[in-house]
Amino acid sequence: MISIHGKWYDGCSSAQKAAVLTVRDSGTVMVVRADDGGVLYHQNHLTRFNARISDRLADTSRMLTFPDGGVFETDDNEAVDRLLARIGRRHWSGWVHLLESKMRYVLLAAVGCLVLGTLAVKLGVPAAAKLIAAQLPPSVYAAADRQVLSQLDRFAFKASEMPPEVEARVRDHMQGIIDDHAGLGISLLFRKGGVVGPNAVALPGGTIIFTDEMIAVAEHDDELLAIMAHEVGHIYHQHGMRRIVQDSLLSFAILALTGDASGVSELFLGLPVVLTELAYSRGFEREADRYALDYLLANGIAPNRFADLLARIDKRGAERALAGGPSWRGYLATHPPTPERIRIFMDATGGDLISVDHAKKSGTDD
Repeated sequence: MISIHGKWYDGCSSAQKAAVLTVRDSGTVMVVRADDGGVLYHQNHLTRFNARISDRLADTSRMLTFPDGGVFETDDNEAVDRLLARIGRRHWSGWVHLLESKMRYVLLAAVGCLVLGTLAVKLGVPAAAKLIAAQLPPSVYAAADRQVLSQLDRFAFKASEMPPEVEARVRDHMQGIIDDHAGLGISLLFRKGGVVGPNAVALPGGTIIFTDEMIAVAEHDDELLAIMAHEVGHIYHQHGMRRIVQDSLLSFAILALTGDASGVSELFLGLPVVLTELAYSRGFEREADRYALDYLLANGIAPNRFADLLARIDKRGAERALAGGPSWRGYLATHPPTPERIRIFMDATGGDLISVDHAKKSGTDD
C-alpha cells in the first residue's frame, strides 16, 4: 500500500482540504480527510490507475488529476515516484529530474549544449543558408540589388566622374568575363567612392560596382579583370544572399530561444547595411579568390595581376595613413590578410611580385 499526504480539491470549488491518498495492492484508490478520515474520493478494484500525474520538476508540487475533475496536490515527490513504479507507468520527465538533480549531469548537459550549439552555428546554419539561397527565385535577388544600390547611392557613392573613353575601354575589357557568365546576369556599374576609396562591390543579383578610385589605382586593365573575377566568384557562390539568410537563421534561432522578436525586425531593417559592408567570412573571400585564380589561369591571364593591384592598394593606403589623411575603408578592409592573398596568386604565377610602375593602362604590356 502507498500513502501520500497532500491537499484535495473537489473540482467544483477552490476550497482545499488536507488529505491522504491511498493506493492499495488490490488497486483500490481512496482519498480521505487527514483530520477525521472522511472519504473524499473512492474507486474500487481498478484494473488501471487512471489519474493523470503531472511531470516532476525539481521539488515543485505534483498534481494527480482524476477523471471526475478532482485534483490531489502533494509535495511528496518520492511517494509519487513510487506510485508510478507501482502502477508500471514511467515518463521521460524522470530522466529530466535525474539530470537536473546531479551537478555532474548538469555540467555534462551544459557542455553538450555548447558543443551542439557551436556545431549548429559553424556547420548547420551555413549549410542551411547555402541550400535556401540556391532555392530563392531571381526576383528576390533583383530586389536585393535594387534596395542595396539605392542605399549605396544615398550614403556611400556618388556619380562616376570617369572620362567616357576610360569607362568604354574598361567595359570592353570586362565584356569577355560577363559573356562567360551570361547565366548570372552580370551588370557593371561605376561610381565615385570618396572615402570608400578603391573598391569593388558585388551585389547578390549580379550587379558589380567599381569605384573611380579602383580604376585610377590600376596600372593594367588585366588587374581590373582579376578583381572582376573575384567579384564574379562572390556572385557565382551566392555569398551575399547566403550571408543574409545565415544572419536571418541566427536571428530566428534567438527568437525561438528567447521569444524576443526585436532582433528579427532589426535584421530586416539592417539588410542594406549587411550587404554594403560586405563583411564576408574569410572562407567566402578565399572561395572568391580561388574562383578568380582559376578563371585567370584558364584564360591565360597572369595571376600576378591580382597580386600587383592588392599590393599597390595596400601600399597607397599605408602612405595615406602616414601622411595623416583619411584611411580608405575600401577593398582590403574586410578581406583576409593581404600578404596571404598575394602569396597564393604569386605562387600560381611562379615568381616574385612584378613591378608595374611603368605598365600601361591601355591593357597591353610594355
